[in-house]
Amino acid sequence: MDENNPEFSHVYKTYHDRVWRCAAKLIGRDRADDVAQEVFVRINKHLETLKDPSKLSSWIYSITLNVVRDVVRKCAARKESTAMTTGDPEGEPEDAMLQIPDTKSRTPEEMVIRNEMMECYLTFVELLPPNYYEVYVLSEFEDLSNEEIAQRLSVSLDNVKIRLYRARTQLYDQLRRSCRCYYNERGEIMGDLK
Repeated sequence: MDENNPEFSHVYKTYHDRVWRCAAKLIGRDRADDVAQEVFVRINKHLETLKDPSKLSSWIYSITLNVVRDVVRKCAARKESTAMTTGDPEGEPEDAMLQIPDTKSRTPEEMVIRNEMMECYLTFVELLPPNYYEVYVLSEFEDLSNEEIAQRLSVSLDNVKIRLYRARTQLYDQLRRSCRCYYNERGEIMGDLK
């Protein structure tokens, strides 16, 4: 934390736990610390470029989703690279810290599918219109109730419900158009990009 910059210190204190929870929800608790650290390195580096302070929350979540996407890509690339260099199609990366924890997917193929789906999902979340994006992120990544979201954004509860419904509908439509979903042999939902 940059103690010489009071603005950054305030942002860090206000958002660190939120960023950590968002990362933990997306890629697991053991990777959340690394993601949060990288997010705040980027925030510290670019905080003065933020022109509209009312967009701070959305900007921070956008950075968080980008860092999570980078981690997912690096893990997938590392897994592929290790499998190719060892000649073992099921080769595991030597550095266990580079693996994304996943208690559901047990095969390397399922891990690749999960990583692709996570990257696709994060891309679609970031493509939501700003009003939908903000409500969706507060609901899904901060686990705020509709009432809490309405209070934080100073909008009506009905407005929050409508935005959240539309955000989820847009995400569902995008995923449905871009992915083929199916159940694996254990009854877990999986998906392949079309």
